[in-house]
Amino acid sequence: MLHLRTIVVALDFSSGSEAALVRAADLAERSGAALHLLHADVLFRSSGPGAPPDASPSSALRVRVERFVADALGLSHPADLDRLGPTIAVVRDVTAPAAILRYTAEVRADLLVAGTHGRTGVARLLLGSVAEALVAASPCPVLTVPQSGTRVAPSATNPVLVAVDFSERSAAALAAGRALAEPYGAPVELVHVIRQAGPYPGYAPTILSVEGAGSAEGAGSAEGAAARERLERFAEAVPGPAPAALHVALGAPGRAVPALAAERGAGALVLGTHARTGLAHALIGSVAEASLRRAPCPVLTLKKAERLGPPAPARSALAPSEAGGAPPGQPAQGAA
Repeated sequence: MLHLRTIVVALDFSSGSEAALVRAADLAERSGAALHLLHADVLFRSSGPGAPPDASPSSALRVRVERFVADALGLSHPADLDRLGPTIAVVRDVTAPAAILRYTAEVRADLLVAGTHGRTGVARLLLGSVAEALVAASPCPVLTVPQSGTRVAPSATNPVLVAVDFSERSAAALAAGRALAEPYGAPVELVHVIRQAGPYPGYAPTILSVEGAGSAEGAGSAEGAAARERLERFAEAVPGPAPAALHVALGAPGRAVPALAAERGAGALVLGTHARTGLAHALIGSVAEASLRRAPCPVLTLKKAERLGPPAPARSALAPSEAGGAPPGQPAQGAA
């Protein structure tokens, strides 16, 4: 089951954060988690197009958050937020990631949800990526939602795709994928990518073979067949329902995994990440980073052996007041 008590969604009034809000609100409703609506008020910078000037009253930003949420969720009036019972927080810091990460740690969130702007090339290098910074440093799993992901969600026809590299992170990713798929009645599929050799692996065909769990065909090579057999053993070793399909791909994982997610019409992609930063990140690259930019669906990333939410409580689900109380010392924060 999906055991979430506190979900934080970062809002910057963009179309990306609108998509993130829709997914976060849906998850909160399905899991009974407390929903926190967080806006990062960055020092020395206005808060988006048409925003009030720097040092504007936090109350004005709270009103803007309420209006944004009402529009995004199709509420007739901001007062309708009362039925959602969210906590609205405006946190000031020198950068958006710093504000979001500080708040997420203080409320002990089980899941952080953020939108992606889909910047690439020079724009991304100059502006950086808030989503990637959150994935690298978040104290909890992160669900990133692309701008086009407002209506993209797991379903009976849109599987949850879990990327597997047979590490401890992969076992946690499979458990999280099953938990995410269960409330939607979505199947879970696994993919393992055999890294392609050669000087330019990213420019060759990325998906060489795709297999369903019931297929009798071989993977096309001894290496592919061995990978499929190992996938089967891996799935059996992680408690839970058997995956609906197993896929073996050949190429650069950062291209092959998002490409397969698009081909399968995935409702979500789940993967573990090393969360490398600094020079190691620049030299080695990151499958998670590439997936954030290329996947057409929400991407759930987990570091090390994280789980999606805390263990199930001994008694019935916690009441919202127990799950998401306002953290101490936060400006302009309280229940809507």
